[in-house]
Amino acid sequence: MPVKTVMVRVALLAFGVALTVSGCSSDTVDSDISAETAASASGSTASKSTGPSRALVKWAGQMCKATKLFETMKTNSAIEVEDISHPPADALIGAEFSAMGYLGDTRTSLDEVAKGFDAVRRSGIVAADRLHDNLSKEVARVRPKITDLTDPSAHTSSAEDAVDRAEHVGKLIASLKMPKPDLAAVASPEPKLSAAYGTAPECAPAGPLPEAADGTDAGACKDGDCEILVTKKVHLVVGAWQVSVSLTETKATVRNSGAKGAVAEAWMSTGGTGTFGEGGDELIVKAIAVNKDGAVLTFRTK
Repeated sequence: MPVKTVMVRVALLAFGVALTVSGCSSDTVDSDISAETAASASGSTASKSTGPSRALVKWAGQMCKATKLFETMKTNSAIEVEDISHPPADALIGAEFSAMGYLGDTRTSLDEVAKGFDAVRRSGIVAADRLHDNLSKEVARVRPKITDLTDPSAHTSSAEDAVDRAEHVGKLIASLKMPKPDLAAVASPEPKLSAAYGTAPECAPAGPLPEAADGTDAGACKDGDCEILVTKKVHLVVGAWQVSVSLTETKATVRNSGAKGAVAEAWMSTGGTGTFGEGGDELIVKAIAVNKDGAVLTFRTK
């Protein structure tokens, strides 16, 4: 599931990152399968498994999750770098501040992808383990360079050269290649792995977005209370607030201009909430759901 996140930027940007590090094991999934089989034996006769091994389902789920993060990172990076390199005429914040946000987000995303692949043990299936190894090598190829370019302690004038560094990082992310055949193709001819792939929740396609109460009617927000579906960049009037919304596959970014001139930005994944305040007035934005098809957002003024 997407991590629920939200951050608001006003003038200067600050970033906080919390990471959970998963341990790695040199054991293989096949050894876990053998252990499960032995544990299920009764007397001299072992019961036959009627479904995929739990260990192999776990392996497939971890690989699907890490692979989806890998692909989403590439897609989101391309969208954000394009906005940084060619900012819209009505941009509410400077490109350098958007670039700083992108650098922090991308470093975190790359760390999550690397740790996702590191947590996957050997499956014992040659083609599957080869795919895992090739993906890990791709991430390892660009990670040191991106770590250096996104390290705030190594760039004292971080805002001044942020756009150049963001564009460089964007090229490195774009250079990542998804090995062929992919996980679905690797699993197909392997009965055990195919069954595990079909069982693991992480391998299931994303469900549709929920229905928005006001559909795609941006005009419904004029009274300061709406729930709308956003599928592309859009400008909204929400009460006395001027708001723009832009999207990636996992994140909705909301920029606003307050009634008294304040400018701020918030970005959120599914379940995230952002609050903007000015002179006692508030605008509360909640992301009901965000995926590759768009976002369902609620806007409320107080």
